[in-house]
Amino acid sequence: MQRLWIPLVCAAGFGVGLLTRADAGATSLELGPSQVEILPFGLLEEVRVTDFSVPMQVQLYNSGNASVELLELLVQTPEGVALGHKAFHNQALAGDGGFLNELYLDMERTDPDFSHRHTKRLFIPLEDYVALGPEGEAEAMRRVLQGVSDLKKSGAPQMLDAQFEMDLAALFGPQSQTGDVAPFEIVVRWFDGTAMQSNTLARTITKLAPFRAAPPGHWSYGRAVGAWVTGDLHVHNCRDEAINGCDSCAAESVNITGSFTNAQLKPQFQALGFDFFSSTTHSYCINTTSEFNAVLAESVALTDPSFVMLASTEVSGLETGPQSGSDSSNALCLLGFSTNEVHHMGAHHITTRKPGGKDGFLDFCDNPMSGQRYNVNNINSEGGFAVINHPASSMWGFNSLADLSGQERNNAWGVEVWNGSEGATNFQSFHRNWWVARMVGGKLLYPYSGSDTHDSAQNFGATHTFVSGALTPNSLNDALKSGLNYLSNGPFLDVSISDNGGRGLGMGQVLTVNASVVPPNYPITISVPYNVDNNGSTIKVFRGVVGVGEVLVSSIGSLTGAGTLQVPDILPQSTCWYRAEVHNSIFTESALTTPVFVHMQ
Repeated sequence: MQRLWIPLVCAAGFGVGLLTRADAGATSLELGPSQVEILPFGLLEEVRVTDFSVPMQVQLYNSGNASVELLELLVQTPEGVALGHKAFHNQALAGDGGFLNELYLDMERTDPDFSHRHTKRLFIPLEDYVALGPEGEAEAMRRVLQGVSDLKKSGAPQMLDAQFEMDLAALFGPQSQTGDVAPFEIVVRWFDGTAMQSNTLARTITKLAPFRAAPPGHWSYGRAVGAWVTGDLHVHNCRDEAINGCDSCAAESVNITGSFTNAQLKPQFQALGFDFFSSTTHSYCINTTSEFNAVLAESVALTDPSFVMLASTEVSGLETGPQSGSDSSNALCLLGFSTNEVHHMGAHHITTRKPGGKDGFLDFCDNPMSGQRYNVNNINSEGGFAVINHPASSMWGFNSLADLSGQERNNAWGVEVWNGSEGATNFQSFHRNWWVARMVGGKLLYPYSGSDTHDSAQNFGATHTFVSGALTPNSLNDALKSGLNYLSNGPFLDVSISDNGGRGLGMGQVLTVNASVVPPNYPITISVPYNVDNNGSTIKVFRGVVGVGEVLVSSIGSLTGAGTLQVPDILPQSTCWYRAEVHNSIFTESALTTPVFVHMQ
């Protein structure tokens, strides 16, 4: 990771029109010929359950030079079957001559970790993105931040986040099957002062296979009566929008594409086959106790016997102690005249607000800001748990390695090794490697995942955990802290170890033993239950040793369906762990387990 260098003149340039268009804030007021574009930022693209309606949205944008009056938005099948409708009652939509398009193009030119543009890109496919280099990146970031500031000052009269209900049952029909791809159209109609005009956006939704279940008769050490549940531990909502939020948060300076309330996100996650999500609004967007109490109230209102919303936040923390590497967030902090260097942590299942930054423009690095240990101790004291989010990110990475401790000191609980905004079909190897390196350094940290969505729910490698008894916020929190978790966008995967005497240790469990009582060449068996698709999958089993490293113990390919691998090994006489990964042959599905830990004293 590389620190961005930004000349002081850039910071001083705010307040001056610096975008390509000198009339960036100017919008038309009179009706006339214009073009309304339909920007597909808030659409579900995949679902698993198709028997109810879900909220969706698009952003309507007038890129022309005159105003129009919006009439209606229709959602329909290509054959004209109605799926949803929204009336606008001649609501005005000003034209800006292409300013917003230029702003979105600049966002796609910047680091995707800065712009949240890994997906739903309009101009530059992610595979064609080319890094601009430090000075080019700084200039593009400056243009984006100035553009959003101008947009906020103008009130954004050229854009409208249009929400509607999508009837999935009508779209897919009663006989839908896994793999079905359902086409639909979104039609917007407007009046330009002379005649009615329209524009159409064609899209599809794919019905995914259900998450695969454990093999028949599967039992794991540490597993009681209960069930596997699936969820997302990194979810932003309408509080994380710079414009048209609920309330808006100026510090979220690049999020202008529209968003949803937690109540609207719940049915979206249910349509994806999820059982829970954690509401992780940025700490700098929740600046009062009453604001966080509203999140607590939403958790109560949205939780029922089949679904849980955890009250949480993504807390911005101060990088303290010697730093290992750097990232581009340091440059953003300097733009806001703050010398703080920050990281992000998920603070899950908490009961009070966790300060970190302010909600003003470029105030995401401002004090109040606390270090990792203070924040984590505060989270743990309430019975929650802290997860280091996107640790190896080029923008908001975690560099305070000298000051980091994990569960071995009752500190940070885990690491986000699969960030859905950075890739849906495979976990990120750089985040996984960061996590493994910390375990080699003696840190006990579980792996977790989160979509990091800022608009609609999305399919990715969700966190699957085994909940004992009824599903409640407390039982879910206990399950997530127990380590009986695997990360997957489809396959089932588990891991355990046992010896010849029938003694075993399940996924996430930690056994502390005296090294002197473990005989040399002590044989164990690593069991890996799995359930994968028919494309042929490869399972890899790893053994890690603190202070030494991690090695591949076994790799077995061409696996299909359900089964259990039995892999023999010799237990090291040092603190160690075992874990497993799987991916199919076309790299569309993968999974990763929490390790089994043996701590030698």
